[in-house]
Amino acid sequence: MLIGIISDSHDHLPRLEAGLERLRKEGAELLIHPGDIIAPFAAKILASWQGPLHVVYGNNDGERRGLKSVLPQIVDGPLLVECKGKRISVDHYPPDDEHPPVDDVDVILFGHTHEVVNEHRNGTLYLNPGENCGWVRGESTVATLDTDSLKAEIIRLEA
Repeated sequence: MLIGIISDSHDHLPRLEAGLERLRKEGAELLIHPGDIIAPFAAKILASWQGPLHVVYGNNDGERRGLKSVLPQIVDGPLLVECKGKRISVDHYPPDDEHPPVDDVDVILFGHTHEVVNEHRNGTLYLNPGENCGWVRGESTVATLDTDSLKAEIIRLEA
């Protein structure tokens, strides 16, 4: 199965729409957003995803009630997503002592830093798709994750 990942969209509606469209074209069947959607009006675009959608709050998601009304599945991380026999830990924050990932997982997925990370460490894939908004790093990215090979691809969106 191909999973689409989009993080740190920060209310940039055109880039959020472009990211979702690109993930649809790539054939993603499930979508994960590791936080920082920001406002309910942006959450409505995310909620348009046709298929399973997993979302965690980010540190800038202050309007939690409004986000929850649009995305009832949104939770604080870490969240465990099990897909095709693979275990994926989803949190907004990179793993550290304060934000430990779920134990015994195949993938540790996070956002927050706006920096792309796509590397295997001790048999676990660490993946940050970077920022969808493009405001901090100047580049808008999303990612796909193949559950069969546990390989991720970072996709750069046109400005």
